[in-house]
Amino acid sequence: MRGRARTVRRPRRTPFAVAALAVGALLLPLVAPSPAAAAAPRPKAANPAPAVVPSLQEWRGGLGDWRLTRHSRVVVPPARTDELTATARTFASDLSALAGRGIPVAEGVPRRGDVFLTTRTKDRALGPEGYRLTSASALTIEAPTPTGVFYGTQTVQQILKADPGRSRVPRGTARDWPRTGQRAQMLDVGRKFFPVSYLKSQIRLMAWQKLNTFHLHLTDWRGFRIRTEKFPGLAAEESYSAADLRELQDYARRYHVEIIPEVDLPGHATPITTYDPSLRFSCESMDKAQWPGGERGGWTLDITKEHTRGFVRELLDEIIPMFDSEYFHVGGDEIGYDPAKYACPELVAYQKERGFAYPGDVFVDFLNSLNRQVRGHGKTTEAWEWWNVYGQKSSIAPDKDIVFDTWVSDDPSALAEQGYRVVATPEQRLYVSPGFGRRIGDYGYVDVRAVYEDYAFPAPDNVTGYKVARWSDKAEERSPEWFDFFARRPLQILAERTWGGPRSATVWEFFARADAIGGPAPGEPTALPKSAMRVTSVDSEETEQEPGAATRALDDNPYTHWHTAYSPASDAPPHEITVDTGARHRLAGFRYLPRQDGGTNGRVGDYEFSVSDDGRTWRTVARGAFADDQTEKQVTFAPTTARHVRFRALSATNGGPFTSMAELTVLRAPAGHGGLAAP
Repeated sequence: MRGRARTVRRPRRTPFAVAALAVGALLLPLVAPSPAAAAAPRPKAANPAPAVVPSLQEWRGGLGDWRLTRHSRVVVPPARTDELTATARTFASDLSALAGRGIPVAEGVPRRGDVFLTTRTKDRALGPEGYRLTSASALTIEAPTPTGVFYGTQTVQQILKADPGRSRVPRGTARDWPRTGQRAQMLDVGRKFFPVSYLKSQIRLMAWQKLNTFHLHLTDWRGFRIRTEKFPGLAAEESYSAADLRELQDYARRYHVEIIPEVDLPGHATPITTYDPSLRFSCESMDKAQWPGGERGGWTLDITKEHTRGFVRELLDEIIPMFDSEYFHVGGDEIGYDPAKYACPELVAYQKERGFAYPGDVFVDFLNSLNRQVRGHGKTTEAWEWWNVYGQKSSIAPDKDIVFDTWVSDDPSALAEQGYRVVATPEQRLYVSPGFGRRIGDYGYVDVRAVYEDYAFPAPDNVTGYKVARWSDKAEERSPEWFDFFARRPLQILAERTWGGPRSATVWEFFARADAIGGPAPGEPTALPKSAMRVTSVDSEETEQEPGAATRALDDNPYTHWHTAYSPASDAPPHEITVDTGARHRLAGFRYLPRQDGGTNGRVGDYEFSVSDDGRTWRTVARGAFADDQTEKQVTFAPTTARHVRFRALSATNGGPFTSMAELTVLRAPAGHGGLAAP
C-alpha cells in the first residue's frame, strides 16, 4: 500500500533574507571560480547552417569539419544507375576544377575525405528533387533520384566555394527539398540572338541556383531561330542548327535543366510571313500590331486559310521532335484585341462560316488544334494566357490539358481555379525588360526588395511553378553581359523564394550571402562580407541636399549611393574613398556599381584602385576606364594580401566634377589552388 505523500515545509523567508539572497546573486559573478572550474573546457557550439543559395530547409549542426584532401574521391555504390554515374562524373569534373586537381570517380565503400553519392535512401519524403547531406568523416549525399543527388552536390560546391581555402564543409546533417516544382527562366532569343556558349553559361548558373527549367522564346519578329530542312531560308542568319540544339540539350541534361522550346504562333510571325507572304492577313487590322515590330506588317498568320494551317502542321512536325522536353510551347500571345478582330472582314467571315460566336473563338480553336498536334508527339502543350485578358471574348475554352503561363495578375489563382495547370510569370514582379525599364518604378525593372521581402509567391493547387521572363524588346543590339546585369539579382531571388527555405531578414543581407558564394566558375573570386568593413576616409560627400554619405557604398543596397558634395559648392576630382576591410585578406579584384536611380552625374570614367597593409603606404593594383552605362563593372588583378583598399575616381564619364557610387565590393581570391588539406 502506498504511503501518503509527505508535504515538505520550506522555511519562510523574511524580507531581510530575501534581500540578502538578492545581494548575494549580484555578487556571484564577482567571485573567482575554483581552479578546477576555470580549467574546465567550455562546450563547443554546434555548427550553424552553411550559407548557401537557396538556403537549406533543415540543418542539424555537428562539431568540426569534413575536409577535401588530396586523396578525396567521388564514390558511388556498385549497383548504381547510369544516370547516377553521369551525375557523379559531372560533380567530379566540377569539383576537380574547384580543387585544382583531378578528383576520381570510384565505386564501393567511402573512406575518410570521400564524397558518397547514393539513391538508396529511406527518406522518400524528400521527393524527386530533395536530398539529405550528412557531413562526417565522409560526405554522404542521398536522395530518391539522381536529380536530388545532383542538387546536393551543388550545395557542397557552394559551401566549398565560400570557404577561403575551398576545402572545408562543416559537420552536420541537412535535409533539403524545393517547395515549387518548376523554377524557370525564359529568355527571348527571337528578338535578340544569344550564342550557344551563352545559353550554356545560363544553364550552368541555373543549376548552381537549383533552377530547373529554361524556356527559350525561339521566334519573334526579328528572327526565326531554328534551322529546318523542309523550309530552307526561313531561319535567320543567326539561328540554331539541329546539331546546336542537340549539343545544348545534352549539356542541359548533364546539369538537370529542362529546355522548353517556344515557337510563338500565330502572332509574332513576321519571319514566317516574310518567308511566305501568302500566309499573311489581307486586312491591316490583323496584319499589323501595336507591339514593337508589329508596325511592319505580317505580324499574325492568317489561320482562316487551310494553306496556313497546313504550313504550321508541317513546320511543327519537323521541329517538335528536335526537343527532348515533355513540354512544347506554342506561344499564342499578342494577337490583335477584339476591335482589331472585328475590323478584319476575312476573319469575321470565317468566324460566321464556322458557327463561332466571336472572332476570338477562331484563335482558341486554333490553339486547341495545336494542342492535338503536340499531344500526338507525346508531349504537353504550354502557351501564354491571352484569349481571356483585357476583356477579350470567346465562347469556347482552351483544352484543360494545356499548361498556361499566366502573367497579367500577381496572383495566379484565378486561372488555376478554372482547372488549368499554371506557371506564374507576373509581369509586374518577374518581367525583366531592360529595353523598357532600367530603374525602380519602370516597367520591366524588378523591384528586388519588394519581390524578396513582400511578394507571397502564391502556390494554390495547379500552380506548378514560377518564371522570370527576360524580354529583349528595344534593346536588341545590346550585349549579353548588359542583359545579364538586369537579370542576375531577380534570378537569385527566384531561386531562393521558389525553393522556399528560410529567408534572410532583408534582401540586402541575401545579396551579401549570394556574393560571398559567387557563381559556379571555379576561379571566380568571391565577395568579402561588408559587415566587417568601414569607411576610413572620403574626400567629399553630399549630406545636405541628399543622403549621399560614403557609408552607402558599403550597405549592399543598390538603391542608395555615395555622392560627392555639390552644396554649397562642388569639389573637383579626383575623388577617393578608403576602406578598412577588417582583416588581412588575399584580394583579387573589386566591383563598382554606378548609381541606379536613373541619374548619370558622377558615373566614373577613369579610375585607380590601390591596396595597403597599414592604410598609409599604398600600392596601385589596377587602373583603367569604365564604360558609360549603369551596369556593374568587375575588375580583377593578380592576388595580393592587404587589409585596406582605396578607390580613386579620376574623372566622370560626362566630364563633370562629381563622383557617385552605389556599391563598392571587394573581391577575395581563394587560398591557393583549392587549399586541399592533408589526409
